[in-house]
Amino acid sequence: MKKVLIILLFNSVLGLLVAQNTSLLTPPDKTSFTLEECIQYAETYNYALQSSALNVTSSEISLKSAKEHIAPSVSASASQGFSAKNYQKSVSWNGNYGISAGMTLFNGLSNYNSIQQSKLQVEQSQLQVERSKNNIRISIIQAFLSIMMNQDLLEYQQEVMATSQEQMEQGAQRFQVGQILESDYKMLQAQYTSDRFNVENTKLNIRNNLLTLKQLLSIDPSKEITIVRPDSATLFKSLEVPEMETVLNNAINYLPELKISENDIADANYAVKLQKANYYPTLSLNAGVNTGYANSNQMENEKWGTQLWHGLGENVGLSLNIPIYQHSDVRHNVQQAQLRVQQAELSNLETRNQILQELQQYYIDVMSSQNDYLVSEAQKDAYEANYHAYAFKFKYGSITAVDLIQQQTNYLNQLNKYMQAKYSFVLKRKILDVMMGLPVTF
Repeated sequence: MKKVLIILLFNSVLGLLVAQNTSLLTPPDKTSFTLEECIQYAETYNYALQSSALNVTSSEISLKSAKEHIAPSVSASASQGFSAKNYQKSVSWNGNYGISAGMTLFNGLSNYNSIQQSKLQVEQSQLQVERSKNNIRISIIQAFLSIMMNQDLLEYQQEVMATSQEQMEQGAQRFQVGQILESDYKMLQAQYTSDRFNVENTKLNIRNNLLTLKQLLSIDPSKEITIVRPDSATLFKSLEVPEMETVLNNAINYLPELKISENDIADANYAVKLQKANYYPTLSLNAGVNTGYANSNQMENEKWGTQLWHGLGENVGLSLNIPIYQHSDVRHNVQQAQLRVQQAELSNLETRNQILQELQQYYIDVMSSQNDYLVSEAQKDAYEANYHAYAFKFKYGSITAVDLIQQQTNYLNQLNKYMQAKYSFVLKRKILDVMMGLPVTF
């Protein structure tokens, strides 16, 4: 017997350890990510999303519990007694044993409605996970594009810095032979220093963007990761903006927020049904088997097994509980539940109208952002050509350093505007895919 207990205990502990180990997610040792891989990785390993998934498991357990309430409940009882009387020198033993079962045959469909409500709550928790995933997806797109924008900006800034360094070195030679004033040479030095720190600041911004991305992926901040940039032609090929009607139809059919709001109405209706169930009688079925024995050293006793058999008794019964007067509590609870239905319906209408308005406003914002990007690109090209022309003039001494630096400043300002406009449009366009429930790809 002891060996059996030890084996059962060992198997239980082993099973518990296995269950714990399989529940822990071990992320792969990955250091390079495309945008799609970032999103897939975060959907599996992001800590907040894993916590949301536990809420789904919790609601599934509640559903199982609601279903199991339909089955009969079974319980067993046992009592063992011993008594001794010294003056009579008597010793007696007695025992009583029983098994009883009971189940509810009818309670106003309360069990059925509880199951349906629990199913709805499982769906609600799944929708909330999807809503959380959308927020994570948008944050990842923003962090990923910020890295790309700063990497692009860094390339331009490094080119400008190389040109500034060359101009400063040429300025030093021309100052030594008296071709330019010392003030012009100092300005060239100052501009090169400014360009060099612009490069360093952009590198710091990239590191900060990578930290943000690692946090979203729930990756150790000290771990080095890189992003895999999409091909530019492929990227902008995927940025065609669909018609507004297409966006609205897809978003309305997909957005978890709308489905959650609609399910809130169904949940409130089930609450009404559960309250109304208290108007109805409750019919229950109960059954049991019991037996017992008693032995004494001062009387002739039947054998233990014989006593148990002779004392065996069974019982079956129905019980009906009819509510007659409950101080109007049920009626008031039903009225409160019905008010919650109306509130959920009004909230759903408000949520739907608000989402439709926000979608249309956001679509207009995407189109406006696209226009800003196209305009800023043309302006950037013009300012860049103008800056190179002035750099050529300065090289041959036809303009001063002040004129050159002014044009360089104008070009850098327009370059920053272009980068902001370009990646702002890409971000907004990709968020549109998230709203429509489409996979985010480049």
